[in-house]
Amino acid sequence: MTKKTKSPNKSRKEHQRKPIRKGIKSTRGQPEHYSEIKKCVSIGITPTALTGLDELSQQLDISRSEMIERIGRGLIKLVDGAASS
Repeated sequence: MTKKTKSPNKSRKEHQRKPIRKGIKSTRGQPEHYSEIKKCVSIGITPTALTGLDELSQQLDISRSEMIERIGRGLIKLVDGAASS
C-alpha cells in the first residue's frame, strides 16, 4: 500500500487556506463559523464562470466555498448588471 503525499505544486493559495484560530482545534462534524455543518455539493459551471469566481474570491480574500456560503446567507449582495444598463 502506498502512502499519499501532498504535491508541493498543489499548495493552496493564501485566500484558500483556513484562518489560524489560536486555541481552537478543528473537529470533524463540528461547525466552525456557522451554527450548522457544511454539506458537500457539486455544481456545474463553465470555465469562464470558474475564473470569475476565483477572481472575486481572491479580491475578498476568502475561498470559493466561503464566497458561495456568504451569497447564500445574504451576507454578500448580488446586483443584476443587466437591470442597471
